[in-house]
Amino acid sequence: MEDSQASGQQTRHRIVVPSRTDPTLRTMTEPVGGPLGRRTAPGITDPGFFTVERVLIFMAMVSALIAVLAKYHCRESGWTTPDQYSTVCWSEFPNSFVQHNLGSVFPFLGKGSTFDQLPLAGFIAGITAWLTGGAGHGALRQLAFFDLNAVLIAAVWIFTVVVVARTARRRPWDAAIVAASPLLWLTAFVSWDFWAAGLVALGIYLFARRRTIWAGFVLGLAAMVAPYAILVLVALVLLGVRAKSATKMLEVLAAGAVGWLLVLLPVMLSNAAGWKAYVDGVINGPASDSSIYGGYNLLAGRMGMPEMSTVSVNTLSAVLVMLVVLGVAAIALYAPRQPRVAQLAFVAVAGFVVVNKTAEPWQAVWLLPLVALALPRWRPVLLWQAAVITHFIALMLFQSKQLGNISPQHAIDTPYFVMASALAGIATVALLALAVRDIWRPHYDVVRRGGVDDPQGGVLLAKAPRTGDDEAATGTPDAGTPDAGEPGLAKHPKHA
Repeated sequence: MEDSQASGQQTRHRIVVPSRTDPTLRTMTEPVGGPLGRRTAPGITDPGFFTVERVLIFMAMVSALIAVLAKYHCRESGWTTPDQYSTVCWSEFPNSFVQHNLGSVFPFLGKGSTFDQLPLAGFIAGITAWLTGGAGHGALRQLAFFDLNAVLIAAVWIFTVVVVARTARRRPWDAAIVAASPLLWLTAFVSWDFWAAGLVALGIYLFARRRTIWAGFVLGLAAMVAPYAILVLVALVLLGVRAKSATKMLEVLAAGAVGWLLVLLPVMLSNAAGWKAYVDGVINGPASDSSIYGGYNLLAGRMGMPEMSTVSVNTLSAVLVMLVVLGVAAIALYAPRQPRVAQLAFVAVAGFVVVNKTAEPWQAVWLLPLVALALPRWRPVLLWQAAVITHFIALMLFQSKQLGNISPQHAIDTPYFVMASALAGIATVALLALAVRDIWRPHYDVVRRGGVDDPQGGVLLAKAPRTGDDEAATGTPDAGTPDAGEPGLAKHPKHA
């Protein structure tokens, strides 16, 4: 929560309390006393020690502990096949440590070395492996490597929650979608993907504060952990074109290129072959089982039908990604009202998650900070997370049969896995459709219903006439605006 100046006096803006306005959250808060009373003044009265951010940090810490407990079996017994799959405690951290010999080879920078992740993720893996050098050998060092990466992810988790809360401005409680995410309980400590989610959240926060160069730089770094950050940059450029702020968007792109090259250049100078091997692996490798292409091939192989070749998969996935970009461009330029930054970024990334050739269920963590800002509706978000969790568990049980030749009672067969994968894809598309509806019909958007045009708009709001919406988004006094959903709330004129 921020203070702002009003006529020479310090004033605090009222914050939106989701337990008052969200039917699902209203029900969920009944065991702890029910929704906050309408006669309270959150954001104005002093909450004492238990500020919103401190409560959110506590929620994230508890969630991180739950995520560690979910990996308890593997931490005690080791990451062995098929146990790590049948007990759903598999993680890329310890497996990559062994497969890439991280105890003695630094990813990408070591001569002749490579890695199956982008360079910045490789650097994180290399540094953490080096830091565990005194932990012993074999399984002891593998466990220390997992624990250190889990601690760092937990720190990034807490950091991301605080960043999302501050980016949401008058809706800080929306960050609870990240802080208490059931999806992260199972997937936070599976891969390095949450580093990208944290960097993208930071980039959007900086953009909202009109620090466009730093925002672009951070998003460029994020693109060296997970490629979806490029689509966030594309969304910003498209919104800049619509808002006639193309020059500022060129600054963002240039800074993004600097951040991207800052990571890539050392790799190209010291081990260009390692980078080429990574790119070749992505292009020439098969589609993941969790992707729509891999799912089709699994069913085709089961039914005796011809499978898609790697060339066909690459061609179709490239076409679908281009269609996603074109669709995002159409929404950005032709929607009746300029989309919010988080909304368009979410639509772009969600579309990419669905059509990505290397899709995996834990990549859904890319969407969590974005969905908290773009679509803070608890019921659809929880249902989506339930579908992704089902997909993740199904993948683990399917892999236990494929890789471990485990008995059927501890595994699932191909059709059930494909069904779970399709369910997660459909759930993601459903969220995407809700976001598009909110863009096209802003009166459905719970953020704009609260009297704020775009809390993340930053320089994109500079070209528009200053209204009550923009004042709320930039910190100018609007203390008279009531919380959405409370008695006496009048619709914003643009929503009438």
